[in-house]
Amino acid sequence: MKKSFITALALVTVFANAQLNLASDSNFGNNSIVNLNPSVSGFLSYHFVNNKIIVQNFDVSTANLTDSRITMLGTDGSIDSSFGTAGSFGCPLAYATAGAEDFVHNSGTADVMMFSGKKFHYNGTLDMTYGTAGQTEIQANEIYRKVLPNGNLLIRTANSIYQLNPSGQLDSAFGTNGTMACNSTLSNYTNTVFSNHEKFIAFHAGNSIMEYESNNSSLRKMNYTTGNYDTTFGVNGNAQYNTGSSSTIMKFCMMNDNSLVNYLFDDLSSAKFLTRTLPTGMLDTSFGFNGKIELPSNLNGKNLLYAQDFAVVDNHVVIPVLDDSYPRKLFLMSVNSANLSTINSQTLLDTGITTQMINPDDKVFISAKDNYLYLMISPNTIKRYVISNVVLKSKETETDIKVQFVNPFGSELNLITDEEIRSVEILDKGGRLMMESKSSKNINTSNLQKDIYIIKVTTQKGKVVSKKGMKR
Repeated sequence: MKKSFITALALVTVFANAQLNLASDSNFGNNSIVNLNPSVSGFLSYHFVNNKIIVQNFDVSTANLTDSRITMLGTDGSIDSSFGTAGSFGCPLAYATAGAEDFVHNSGTADVMMFSGKKFHYNGTLDMTYGTAGQTEIQANEIYRKVLPNGNLLIRTANSIYQLNPSGQLDSAFGTNGTMACNSTLSNYTNTVFSNHEKFIAFHAGNSIMEYESNNSSLRKMNYTTGNYDTTFGVNGNAQYNTGSSSTIMKFCMMNDNSLVNYLFDDLSSAKFLTRTLPTGMLDTSFGFNGKIELPSNLNGKNLLYAQDFAVVDNHVVIPVLDDSYPRKLFLMSVNSANLSTINSQTLLDTGITTQMINPDDKVFISAKDNYLYLMISPNTIKRYVISNVVLKSKETETDIKVQFVNPFGSELNLITDEEIRSVEILDKGGRLMMESKSSKNINTSNLQKDIYIIKVTTQKGKVVSKKGMKR
């Protein structure tokens, strides 16, 4: 499994910060670490929703690993006992004869999720009104599924696209009775990056998706309402993502400007490197050296084994790596647009986690969500960091207002903004109001304990900005 979805963060050609700062989150699990029930093993997928985490693992209590187990964790890493039965429920890995892999989707509403075409409420119960007794039809040779912004479910096979309405039935308004023919280029779909965790990426505008086929090393932009590829994208419809010899994409991530960061494996030398594809589909030759950042095979005297995943955090590409000792020790490595950068002033940040895994492929996953960085480490460990770089931009609920503050903050919270402030509310993670200030951009926070808080800023015009902040 190669994970291809990440919370989009803006990426620019020249990164502003040379160093990334991460702090182990002592408020998550047991001193930043959650160990799931030993009856599960191997992360199949995960999803962030409503400040909670849904994880899907193999259920080792079933014969031949035929079932998965879905578990919900609260924001502090504790098991949400209101979910399923005591926090989890079992779900078969395949249905009918299709042998389809499991998928996790947010259907766009607050109370449903989807696994392998089944629709569940967040309490773990099956929605019997969806499809046929809660199950949509599994198409032969499915490549991927995606819940669209309108709530429809898009299903891609090698030669067709299907759309189901929010009730789980074929949408008769789409194509011919809910289906249409599409470009048949995914000739070896079982080996593409499309697998368990949203293995394609929806463009932020229009009705286009990105599809990568490793068999022919093609990365294309397809309009899923017509089934046609955009021939103006890249060169004759193929994105430029490589420089030099033939390479395979292990993962690509789409940024807010519709550019792509690509994580590649050189087919000849087995080297790993990064490139950037512009929104036009052309290679960004200003990225790194001649459009390429090569990743070292040895650093600080350690031979490095790379996971097949990365995250973009505060304009840094962060990649999990392991040394070649046994058991293996896990590190984080940071790269900016020029070359290696540092995390907490270290070229390799020791996570404190060791593992018996033989190699890192499909064993370590990384994801950025809000102000946190998550590591999913097989068989059943999750570690969380607080992203604590100085002067982080607030997540804005109004796109035309700008508010910044030093994060973590100390005995005073100083807001950097040109807006006139009506009020500032500081809430704990449970939503309880801890402090409130009127009209001031400088707030005495000396009475707050060290913790994670929600900073809610309301302007005189009634606009609101909310962002997580850490009191050190």
